[in-house]
Amino acid sequence: MILCFLLLQWGTQTVGQGVFINPVNTNGTVRVEFVEFEQPLDFDIHDESMFATSDPRFEFPLTEADVTWLNSLFSLPEEGETRERKEYRLLTEEEREYFHRAVNMLKNDTTVSLNKYDLLANIHSRSSSNTAAHGGPGFLGWHRVFLLLFENALRQMIPTATLPYWDCTLDQPLSHPSESVIWSDLFLGNGDGEVNTGPFRGWNTQFGFGLLHRQVSSLRHLMSVHDLRNILEEDFLGNISYPDTKSSKNLEQLHNNVHVWVGGLMRKIEIGAFDPVFYVLHTFIDKVWEDFRVHQRSKEIDPTKDYPEFYGRRNHASFAPMGLGNLVVIDGISDVWNKNVVYRQPSCGNSGQNECGSKFLRCDHSTWTCVSKTKDEVTKSINKDKHKDTTLSRTLNSGLKELDNLYIPSLLNSGISHSVYSDFLYPLKDRQSTAMYSENVSQSSALQKAKEIYMSHLN
Repeated sequence: MILCFLLLQWGTQTVGQGVFINPVNTNGTVRVEFVEFEQPLDFDIHDESMFATSDPRFEFPLTEADVTWLNSLFSLPEEGETRERKEYRLLTEEEREYFHRAVNMLKNDTTVSLNKYDLLANIHSRSSSNTAAHGGPGFLGWHRVFLLLFENALRQMIPTATLPYWDCTLDQPLSHPSESVIWSDLFLGNGDGEVNTGPFRGWNTQFGFGLLHRQVSSLRHLMSVHDLRNILEEDFLGNISYPDTKSSKNLEQLHNNVHVWVGGLMRKIEIGAFDPVFYVLHTFIDKVWEDFRVHQRSKEIDPTKDYPEFYGRRNHASFAPMGLGNLVVIDGISDVWNKNVVYRQPSCGNSGQNECGSKFLRCDHSTWTCVSKTKDEVTKSINKDKHKDTTLSRTLNSGLKELDNLYIPSLLNSGISHSVYSDFLYPLKDRQSTAMYSENVSQSSALQKAKEIYMSHLN
């Protein structure tokens, strides 16, 4: 494995001034003025809160354990290791369950400040990172590195777990995208208020923001296939980024619209990562950028050398600190981060039950594109074939009820060790066949207590 262990730095660092391109009309003659500025600019007046100064609550000092764990995430996939990131609805039942479990295991691991899930989300909240992550051409590279850190964290929990992506253009054609199966208990859980269904139900959030909550479809809109075509019509990173491109071709702005559409914690940039929707959305944005980079290469443009000369906010200067380890902004456009990552997308195939490669998708033959099924469509399909699908009917081979991936706040203070809880998260059939997760005699009473607490949350 190629390792890039880096010392995390969180102090404020001095960087060069930023420049902003400003067209000026003087007596009928148009010229371009380069305006230097000290303070970050909000290029999108509709999203002023997106670039707000970080809340002081997010700036707590990191412990030695925090830094040690965060440093452990700075690694690249091993040579020969391929990470296949699939559209969320293309995951097998096992892949989806492993992803959900790994996320919950991070949430329940309190060996670091907050817990491992929230500590990493907090990095996205801190001013040292946040200012370099948004409002400029460094946006895509910063989040590419951040996604790799999160995926590495998942794989520390379950070695085969890989990030899926949520292609929201599959939901956009629906009459009511909020009725997509993506907002069911099989995927992200409900989107109307506090999240009380699905694998992330009952999650508490940090810093007084209450229970995990959303308000999908209240404001803005999802990305569309037309938006993707607009992006791929351009050839250079500067043409799809702040500060000098129109909103219809600005990939960051298009992504902002989805944040606002989801609502709740996702509505505000600095707390968006506390909702797992953040990661599956950003993995999709990363896929779109990868498609763009493939397009660039087809035109003999090297994406690893394509960083705009005029970058807007000073935090997006090529050699400004990224806020992730010792990396600088321009490091984000390197190929190393996605060298062994491939994206798999659905496509209309031959007629049949799973013509888009998933029982959760259908092919729109009028446009020859895949579209998400609604929750009602999937429920009817499950009821029809219930006897054929033991996973969706939530039974095990033994006939026992399968244990969900529920986040249980009461376990954090119950005296049950993390190793026992990790064991508990795995279905009985996996624990029996996997030695590393087998329970021992001394843990059995604690495991039973965990099961009792768990079952009480289901009632």
